[in-house]
Amino acid sequence: MITNEAFREAVLKFKIEESRGSFYDMAVNLFNKGFKTEAYLVILATWNFANFRYAVKNFDLIAFRDTLNFLEKNYEHLDGKEFRTAGFDALHEDIETIYNTLSAINGIRYTGSPKLMHLRNRKLFIMWDGYIRGLRPKRYYENLDIVKKGDWEIKKYGEKAEDYVEFLKDMQKRFAHINFIESEKTFAKAVDEFNYVNITLPIQEMENEEKKTSRERK
Repeated sequence: MITNEAFREAVLKFKIEESRGSFYDMAVNLFNKGFKTEAYLVILATWNFANFRYAVKNFDLIAFRDTLNFLEKNYEHLDGKEFRTAGFDALHEDIETIYNTLSAINGIRYTGSPKLMHLRNRKLFIMWDGYIRGLRPKRYYENLDIVKKGDWEIKKYGEKAEDYVEFLKDMQKRFAHINFIESEKTFAKAVDEFNYVNITLPIQEMENEEKKTSRERK
């Protein structure tokens, strides 16, 4: 079982290891001051760069703003909901509408949509990436300390909205016992940081080491 100490250590490590954290803070500040479109674009340009960079030249800002306005009625149904206590089965229709709408946009897609959803409701939504979704070769996950300890299940999440809802429910169960007092960040953001430190970063290190070894052999 993930301990409170391990959780806190991962959150502290994230602050040290991930330089893009300042861009997240910038996006939050912009959003809170009413510059919502600009805030979303900061997130896309930094935390969803791999996808957004190919779409930025043709990204329709007017259509994007219209989409955000259209989704507000769904977001409003979710206002006040928090990740730790949310009943995701009852909320799935609004979550799926938001996810499906955003993920259909080129430059946002399946990784970017939860990131934008999180910015709009930072207490409810958890971000993810391809590593956390289980999309890398199984051998990487088998070598993770968190998997060896039995604290993380090797599982692949698909691209559909129901897959994201399933992910949220799984994370809710996995971190239900964690004692985290929100101050500078929400619990949902802290969970993302824990996942990033324990899943994404070590697998990236394994990938980089394999590439280095492959180059040396040539």
